[in-house]
Amino acid sequence: MSWLSQALYWITTGLLIPTVCVLLVCVVRALLLLGTTIAAALDRRRYGPDIDAAFANPHFTPTELAGLSLPAQSPLRHTFSELIELGSVPSQVQRILAQLEITHSQRIAEARLLARVGPMLGLMGTLIPLGPALLGLAEGDLQSLAENMLVAFATTVIGLLVGGLGFAIQQARQRWAAEDTARAEFAASLFDRGDGRDQQAS
Repeated sequence: MSWLSQALYWITTGLLIPTVCVLLVCVVRALLLLGTTIAAALDRRRYGPDIDAAFANPHFTPTELAGLSLPAQSPLRHTFSELIELGSVPSQVQRILAQLEITHSQRIAEARLLARVGPMLGLMGTLIPLGPALLGLAEGDLQSLAENMLVAFATTVIGLLVGGLGFAIQQARQRWAAEDTARAEFAASLFDRGDGRDQQAS
């Protein structure tokens, strides 16, 4: 069994560098995602109350959707633009609302991936150096023991950091997706209401 143990040892230790590299990439990506999320949160604090206040007006009409000030990167801007053009066609409305859900799902997916993969990589980075650390302890090599334990603790902290950032971003973006879906569905209902008024007038 010694050859099998030796093979497993070399395989696991060989995974340390790829694990650390992927973990570092995840850290960079999580920080970039955090920056874009903070920017989006500031934008939503600016235009969100204006949209809700406009929708609270019982005399709000579909044509007024074009007057709502939305940043270019907001998914609602494209949704409202398509509703203005195609909102009178029920099949198109369903497609537009489905596309909004897909857009939000794509934005949530990366945060969800970081929330799950970060702790996994952190755990791998913790367990892999324990083998060399135990060998160093058995041989009395305290320097090797200290170096491997340092790597183990550092990867644990970084993995938890990535997972925490990913989970927080995921929660925020899921809440935004629910808000945007509710607003888009209300905007779509305006066209049905408008069609009903047109039919009554005719």
